[in-house]
Amino acid sequence: MSAPFLAAELDGEVVLLDVAKARLIHLDSAARRVWEACEGRTTAEMTATLGGPEQHLAESLRSLADAGVLWEEDGRWRRASLRWVGPR
Repeated sequence: MSAPFLAAELDGEVVLLDVAKARLIHLDSAARRVWEACEGRTTAEMTATLGGPEQHLAESLRSLADAGVLWEEDGRWRRASLRWVGPR
């Protein structure tokens, strides 16, 4: 099964291609930090790691979840599968 997203890094930011929906999702450096920190962690764990107000983190997580690039399962956040393309 192929990954639903292709990912490319550009100047510290990430662009995801949602292959099924033919759309691009841009992660600026702040969104990228949240996205990378989420794998298997709770919101509280990410707040401790990343710092900043938990409300801001929760808003970022909701936005990324609405875009379909991550989801919450049993209180822990998971990233959608992807395949990196190009240099990293």
